[in-house]
Amino acid sequence: MPDIESVRERVEVLCVFSFSKNSREKCVPRKMKYKGRTITFSELGFRHPTSQGNRMIHVFDMTDGLADYRIELDAESLTWTLISTLIVE
Repeated sequence: MPDIESVRERVEVLCVFSFSKNSREKCVPRKMKYKGRTITFSELGFRHPTSQGNRMIHVFDMTDGLADYRIELDAESLTWTLISTLIVE
């Protein structure tokens, strides 16, 4: 059974915002800088908004084909946090 590694570290994320009315996703992360590496995402698993107290948090499950990543965007502070990773086997 694969191990999920809990990370909970701030990261830099490059994302694309879509202005298309027909687009299902308005904000899609494309790359993440973590521990000096640039990870290029190949697919969005899902995105869902949630709240932590009064703060709106957008949760994204992403993959680069080798590992899965859960990242969160804090809508108030506009900061990204890598929550966890899972190596795909």
